[in-house]
Amino acid sequence: MRIVPASIAKIIYPKDLPDGLFTSLIIACLLMGLASLRNGTDLQGWLNVIENWLLMLLILPTATATVALPFKYRDPTLELKLVYYLGMFVAFLFTLAKLRYWR
Repeated sequence: MRIVPASIAKIIYPKDLPDGLFTSLIIACLLMGLASLRNGTDLQGWLNVIENWLLMLLILPTATATVALPFKYRDPTLELKLVYYLGMFVAFLFTLAKLRYWR
């Protein structure tokens, strides 16, 4: 059973790597974002969740891929999807450290 349909998986996942790895990273980022609800389930708590999701799934990965664009220009075989998911993994680690030390 596939979580993501095959046509969407071809678009969003890098080739030659297991799709389950990236799906589990996305799910882990979504679940880690829900950790902000420990402060409360009111509007402020949900705004913190959306902020964490944007940080982990959009802002840091996009910034990482943007920084890697000159490398793509020099080496056309570089896959920017891999760089995007690398940024997502770094954002996941950053959020993990943030939740551990920032109270």
